[in-house]
Amino acid sequence: MHYLIEDHLQPLYILHFYNDNMPLEQVNRLFADVDKLLARGGKFGVLMHYKFDEAHPQDDDFEKDFDGEIDEDDDHDHKHQHQPGVAKAQKAWLSANRERFAQDCVGMAIVSANSKFVTFYAPLANRIISRMYRCPGAMFGDLDKGLAWVQARMPQPVE
Repeated sequence: MHYLIEDHLQPLYILHFYNDNMPLEQVNRLFADVDKLLARGGKFGVLMHYKFDEAHPQDDDFEKDFDGEIDEDDDHDHKHQHQPGVAKAQKAWLSANRERFAQDCVGMAIVSANSKFVTFYAPLANRIISRMYRCPGAMFGDLDKGLAWVQARMPQPVE
């Protein structure tokens, strides 16, 4: 399993990612699952929980990969390599859904156990997430804090 979506707090959706290198088939399945959630309509919040970071809480290889730009294709010189077609699929899905996120996403929290990753990206998280998804964003090292941040932005309480 590469991901799991929890929707018991609907319209706050929690996406757990267990692998940072999903094959194209899984990425397409993820997008189809998220499209079903978005089809429900109304305001929503998102928490993305990077479970794969829990095995490497101090890894700092991400700093070598970051060049300040979003990967727009599968060809780049980063250590982290996408499966063929994944970056193109991500770009197409984001383009197709950006307006929906801009209109209805109240906030997106990213949670990672990698403390160096969080320390590096947390100050940039809102800018990066706003640019990619057109909704407010933040990064946390703790699932409960990330969840509380999104819940505080929801138009109605979710429990």
